[in-house]
Amino acid sequence: MKKPLVLLSFILLSYCSVLAQSVQEKQVQTAIETWKNAVLTRNEAALRSILAEELSYGHSSGLIETKAEFLDVILNRKSVFETLEMPDMEIKIVGNTAVVRNKMFADVVTGGVRNKTNLGVLQVWTRGQNGWQLLARQGFKL
Repeated sequence: MKKPLVLLSFILLSYCSVLAQSVQEKQVQTAIETWKNAVLTRNEAALRSILAEELSYGHSSGLIETKAEFLDVILNRKSVFETLEMPDMEIKIVGNTAVVRNKMFADVVTGGVRNKTNLGVLQVWTRGQNGWQLLARQGFKL
């Protein structure tokens, strides 16, 4: 009788763990959608809340921006995202950290020049008092 009870307990705990991770993954997806929409619409309040103060935002060119620099670029229209798609997303939750890999396709106008991006992206999200926030991002050319 003990073995079936132990087995059932193990199965239930495993199932609860999977459910919890699925909830966290959905929360991260929601945060990513918030970031995406904020970039497309230049929503300053949303961007300030979704970006960690310690943000390290790496571009495929090697340029690395802080939160203040990234906000300046987006809010002052130095780069204007006209479209932004992020397919093939994989989210791994490790404690209060989410590691996200995806592709990124975008139409971006920078300095009057229209560019189409075809990138791979690694994002690191952290969960704190304000929910999930983007801590680090690195793009690379595919």
